[in-house]
Amino acid sequence: MAPLTIQHVGIHVRNIEEEAEFLSLHGANVTSIANSGRRGRIAFVSLDGVWHHNFALFEDGEPVPSGDSQREQIGLDHIALATDSRKSVDEWLEKLTAAGIEVHGPQIQGPEGDGLDEGSGSYTFFFHDPNGVCFEIFANPLTVDEYHASVAAREKVNTPA
Repeated sequence: MAPLTIQHVGIHVRNIEEEAEFLSLHGANVTSIANSGRRGRIAFVSLDGVWHHNFALFEDGEPVPSGDSQREQIGLDHIALATDSRKSVDEWLEKLTAAGIEVHGPQIQGPEGDGLDEGSGSYTFFFHDPNGVCFEIFANPLTVDEYHASVAAREKVNTPA
């Protein structure tokens, strides 16, 4: 059986154009917009330029009440977008900061960084879209085998002889 990957994420938004403009900062483009009748307008947005859509935007939502999907503890926590290197993460951070978007990080998601001790070791930062949905841009996560090897190495160091 082949492993699963994230192909697209559906987000309820108050305004398709506003969200599409935000996603365009990350290189995304609207592929198509449909009117589904009962659900209102739906935009399909391609982030990678390959698939028809990586995001489906449903124009029937409101901003997250707290302004932060990670604080709501219901529904979506965050959407993680991978890039190829630490340098690229820093370039994205600079681009978003220049666009006036508040970012949190960068940090390393692991015991040697500011993130979760049980994290993937990735270099990452977080930010929010106009609707309060949290996004993450990251690079260099550990593989499953690398993570287990790092846990075993830490346990060996912390085990008295």
